[in-house]
Amino acid sequence: MHRGSVSHRAWASVLAGCLAACTVPIAPTSTASTGDLTDRVDALVAPFVAEHEFSGAIVMARGDQIVYARGFGMANHAVGVAFTPHTPVDGGSLAKTFTAAGILWLAHDGNIELGAAVQEYVPEYPHPQTTVRQLLSHSNGLPLDYELFDDYFKPDEVRTTSGMLRIVTRQAVQPSFAPGTQYEYSNLGFDTAALVIERVTGQSYEDFVKERFFSRLGLQSSFARPARLADWEGVRTVGYRWREGTWQPHDALDGEGFLGGSNFYFSAADLVRWGSANASGSALPEPVFEAGQQQLIVGGLPLQVTGLSWYCDDRKIRCNYSGHHVGFHSFLFWDRERNETLAFVSNSTLPAWKIAILQRELVNALASHPPDVDTSVAFVDIPKIDPAEVAGTYLAPAIPAVTITAGEGGGFKIRWGEGLEYDAYPADFQVLYVPGLDFYLAFSGDKGARALHVKAQELNTIMRPVGLASGDGE
Repeated sequence: MHRGSVSHRAWASVLAGCLAACTVPIAPTSTASTGDLTDRVDALVAPFVAEHEFSGAIVMARGDQIVYARGFGMANHAVGVAFTPHTPVDGGSLAKTFTAAGILWLAHDGNIELGAAVQEYVPEYPHPQTTVRQLLSHSNGLPLDYELFDDYFKPDEVRTTSGMLRIVTRQAVQPSFAPGTQYEYSNLGFDTAALVIERVTGQSYEDFVKERFFSRLGLQSSFARPARLADWEGVRTVGYRWREGTWQPHDALDGEGFLGGSNFYFSAADLVRWGSANASGSALPEPVFEAGQQQLIVGGLPLQVTGLSWYCDDRKIRCNYSGHHVGFHSFLFWDRERNETLAFVSNSTLPAWKIAILQRELVNALASHPPDVDTSVAFVDIPKIDPAEVAGTYLAPAIPAVTITAGEGGGFKIRWGEGLEYDAYPADFQVLYVPGLDFYLAFSGDKGARALHVKAQELNTIMRPVGLASGDGE
């Protein structure tokens, strides 16, 4: 569900150099206290690399000092290009953090009214009752999947946000709920927010992001992809998965001419710059940052994601977001109190539960926290589980309950404590991902007594259904 600008031509020479052997400068590594960190991260990643599960790059910073930066494996097997910390990859939904920041900055400047109807800025938007704020809060009720537009575009036709919105209007597709009353993860909502930015500023979205963020903060190998992959100049990082003893393409899709919710390419080094700017307070004017770090409200209840599209702890100090698209996964974490940042990018279709493990363990390593206790067990395949069979309330010590219900069409719905209800989507054969909560979920145990395993950046626990023993974890 994590989908995921600078002119492509303007960055072509930079990209070619970065992919081959990038020398774009980043802050020098402080070697006085990083030996243990380097050893720990290398040891953590080594099994993933050996199992053909991870190729990509990891960069970590404390303040303005890079304390770890390394690439693993290949960015493009066909031409033999290795990963470096400066290799750009499809960042999926990490683009949303820039879109949200742009909307809120323009709102602060008086150029956008968050409570105004989207149609005031984008006349082709299909639903007159939807507000700009409801685009950012995933509470707009737009169609969920880009695949729903397959029948309306020719196979070689570029798909644009405006074109998709016109199809929704022409087909008289109504919101799936009253806007503002429910949460439903919306890529098209963020693409529309990028259109709002374009209409208000008179700039292309990629030029706006370059001016406000990339150029100002020194993101030197980030850009908006061309809609047609054939128009790519230079070497492109390709998505892969390991199958039948070889790396097979599992790649970005062609013809995607929409921006805002995805389709930006970032390097790990650039993502660390973006995270460090948020941690240090230089990413945005302070009033914009403070307003944006408030949780959004949907249906009278707070979301777990902030207005700037970050998942944060209760104090809004430790924040993260990730992007996932086909074979690509990217993760960015920053800690404003410790002024620490880490990013990793990958193109290797890392299994979902191992994504959750790697994200937590890299944060633990950077903060010098002990590693999680390994509670690995055999998970039950999601297709073998009837959502009605696992419906109920799950408990673990000192945290809110998780309630699972069966959704329409046999899906899973998740409620955290007394909060909103969220859809859980299969991330792979054994793991569900819950956008809005940023939870990875898996089940173990026999039918009728399933244990629920939950991983998130601030949560790692095993939960038991009411009536069984309490869970374990932190």
